[in-house]
Order: sequence, then C-alpha cells, then structure tokens
Amino acid sequence: MKAIAPAVIERWFTPGFRTKNPGQVARIQKTLEGTDPGGYVACCAAVRDFDFRDQLSAIAVRTLVISGAHDPATPPADGKFLAQHIPGANYAELNAAHLSNIEDGVRFNSEVGAFLSA
Repeated sequence: MKAIAPAVIERWFTPGFRTKNPGQVARIQKTLEGTDPGGYVACCAAVRDFDFRDQLSAIAVRTLVISGAHDPATPPADGKFLAQHIPGANYAELNAAHLSNIEDGVRFNSEVGAFLSA
C-alpha cells in the first residue's frame, strides 16, 4: 500500500488542503498504508462493478447526496446524477475532493445535521 498511498492521497485531498494540513494528511496516509492490500483491491473492484443506476428511482427513503467539487474519483456530475434520479433527493456540493467529511468537515456536518433534523 505504501507504493500507491501518495497517489491515493492526491485524489482524496486537494493540493491546498494537503499543504495546510500536513499532519492530518500524514495520519490518514499512514492508515491507508496499513490497510490490507487484498481488502483494498476487493473494495475497489466492488465499487467498479456496482452499477445500479437503473434502480435509483426505486429508492423510497430520504436521501442526501454529497459531492466534493474537486473529486476526481466521484465527480460532482456523478453526485448530481444520483440526486436527479433518486426521488426527492437533496444534493450538496462541498469545497473538497473525495474525503469531504475531513476536508470540509464543518460544512459536511452542517449539511448532514440539517438533513437529519428536517
């Protein structure tokens, strides 16, 4: 995992966040480096192979879709697609890459809190 961790971190966080929060990024990178490679690969394959777009309209529970504006792995267009195809879904786009709950934690918590209390 050490070999791929730097590239993953670049996708998970924007350059600005990495520069301003090196300690936090280093802790997350260390956790990633300690991840079982087989489990990581299996997770990547599951995400790659999971395509239920044709079933989104059947979701019948309140849904909040959160995207990171700078996420190269799951870009905002993907989040908007989900929100547009899940009946009544709410959409929020945060100033972050993939781990928006860490990079834009205040806004993430605000969006989730507002959604849950509505």
